[in-house]
Amino acid sequence: MVARGAAGGAPPPRGPGHSTIPVWLGRPACESCWMPKLPTDPQALERTVLELAAASFVNARKLHQAAQAVLDQELWPGAFSWSALAAEEVGKAVLCISLLAMPPALREQARADFHKAFTDHQAKAGFAHFVLAVGAEEMPASMEQMLDDVVKAARQTNAMKFRGLYVDYTDTGALLQPEDVGEDAARFMVGTVARLLEESALAESSVTDDPDDYLDFLHQWQDSVDYEALGAFVDAEPLAFLAAVRAFIRDDAPPSALILGDRLAEQVAAAASPSEVPPGEEAQPSIG
Repeated sequence: MVARGAAGGAPPPRGPGHSTIPVWLGRPACESCWMPKLPTDPQALERTVLELAAASFVNARKLHQAAQAVLDQELWPGAFSWSALAAEEVGKAVLCISLLAMPPALREQARADFHKAFTDHQAKAGFAHFVLAVGAEEMPASMEQMLDDVVKAARQTNAMKFRGLYVDYTDTGALLQPEDVGEDAARFMVGTVARLLEESALAESSVTDDPDDYLDFLHQWQDSVDYEALGAFVDAEPLAFLAAVRAFIRDDAPPSALILGDRLAEQVAAAASPSEVPPGEEAQPSIG
């Protein structure tokens, strides 16, 4: 979904069989070796990924606070870059939640892609911009157009982030300086991340407030949902699926049994429906 590559272009190839990373950097040749492997035990994997998601949300808020403080000092390049880093942390959390939502049997197949995205700045920015796209006011013309816009926004955010952090130069030798990032871009990015944190607040509270309840709900959902039917619906009617997700996020309508699964959909409907209580009597709290 998300195009890869760092701002300014990848380093030139160094010939067959050689890493593009200079040896003197001390990095291993294999990109996936840059990050510790996830646990092989399924329960340990879930706990690790859940903790990664929660910690990423917490760090995203700290980075956004730092960006706001820098913005107040009118240090525009730093404000943009700190905000972009906060967006990446939200994207990292969403990446983790996406892995948790997969059927356990598919997680093993997704390990390599997870590791690559986890260490890719632009990929994490892409997950963040995807959250913003899902929560946008207007429906996109097509899912393909929405994803194209997400990739474009992630690429621009990543490039501008590095522009705000480092002095660089173009292929023609023109100097690129952090001061090229101005006030408008900085204020826009700080505001965008504030909206991103608001859009992802439900996911954040789910993984940080009571992770055991979250995992319990996740397991119930995985046992209840028909992945094959849901996947067929997403493939056939992507915009209808997007509209259903938006309605759920905005509390406009409960999710359908296709999205939640029959058992959880019944529980949600029952919880949303007030029980009939005779006049003059108070409803008793349910147990269990």
